[in-house]
Amino acid sequence: MTTVAYQGEPGAFGEEAVIGWFGNGVTPLPMATFPAVCAAVEDGRADAGVLPLENSLAGTVGDALDALADGDLQVIGELLLPIRHQLLVLQGVTIGEIRRVSSHWQALAQCERFLSGQAWDVVPAADTAGAARELASRGERDAAAIASAAAAERYGLEIAAADIQDAAHNMTRFAVLRREDGGDVDPAGSLAPPEDAARETLITFETGHTPGDLYRALGSLAEAGINLSRIESRPSGSGPWRYRFLVQVAGDAALDPLASALPGLRRHTSSMRVLGSFGVAGGE
Repeated sequence: MTTVAYQGEPGAFGEEAVIGWFGNGVTPLPMATFPAVCAAVEDGRADAGVLPLENSLAGTVGDALDALADGDLQVIGELLLPIRHQLLVLQGVTIGEIRRVSSHWQALAQCERFLSGQAWDVVPAADTAGAARELASRGERDAAAIASAAAAERYGLEIAAADIQDAAHNMTRFAVLRREDGGDVDPAGSLAPPEDAARETLITFETGHTPGDLYRALGSLAEAGINLSRIESRPSGSGPWRYRFLVQVAGDAALDPLASALPGLRRHTSSMRVLGSFGVAGGE
């Protein structure tokens, strides 16, 4: 049976992403952090892993991008997971009794409009399901957690307010990872892309620090007629104000025109790595 690592505790959205891409026959493996997810895949405890890269409301998940760029894993897929946040309380608690609410900072950001209408203390937590588990274990009637309906069922909590995210189109893009020498991990879930899905590629690179370096690097893709669907910058860790870029582009790195354009991109960078090519995820 395929084992897939994710960040969080049972009932987290990461667990839903694992099942959504791999199907019900998978064994989800909860890990405390994003680097721990990558480490579990690298050392063979897991056959694959999932990392959330960005949310349609709250934006980039920077720590996950860093874990991806710092490691040696291959991106073999992506999925878009609809995110529906619920306000969870102990059985019988009313909204009027709540004094504080806890959840992962991304979930709190995705529910900002709902929370701004309440005079509650907002407490960041390591993950959504962990906040739900803590609420259930402590039995505090003046506290609430923001998490999934699955977390409510798992930890015996009640939904005091449903679908409290700021917009109905809230979703998170996850990357699916494995070792380059890993075996086949077949997508069998409802959120996996079809076999004939268009291919895209994730690339990370750093440039020099003279005017036009980034322009020339991206120009090598533009000259080949390759569409750029997203670009992110993150501190590289190599010194102050030094950045690495993560780009997602149309095409497969093993096929033209992208394959022929990559040497040109490499010439205009100080370092470059192709993270992987995969079928593009669909959305709602």
